[in-house]
Amino acid sequence: MKLVDLSVYSNEVLTEGLGQGDVTEQDAQNALAQLYISYTQEQAEVFLVSNMHFTALTVESINLQGLWSRLKEIFCSIVREDSVFGKIIDFILEAIGQIIPLGVFIKSLVKIIIKYFLQKGIGAVCPV
Repeated sequence: MKLVDLSVYSNEVLTEGLGQGDVTEQDAQNALAQLYISYTQEQAEVFLVSNMHFTALTVESINLQGLWSRLKEIFCSIVREDSVFGKIIDFILEAIGQIIPLGVFIKSLVKIIIKYFLQKGIGAVCPV
């Protein structure tokens, strides 16, 4: 397991771009759930006794709304309406990092979440 340097990660995302097409809230929620599943599976491999049976999580078994609400709550507590594009990406990564600790980031999934937040705008994601 390798810890992610969020500033380097943010720069990589900015350099690579987020791809074409729109992202729905459901797409972003599913991406967050997949990140959570990846994190949980990686932790299970490291910390569970090898002969223990780990029940595999699926997107369907995760409380998407609870996970999504927590991400938005963290993000909205640190972002400002006048934040610049690059800083918004940093704040999204920071919020994801608080939910999915230890740097278990899958760039393609993180990009979906970032793209959704940027498409919607701070005002829509963080209603006053």
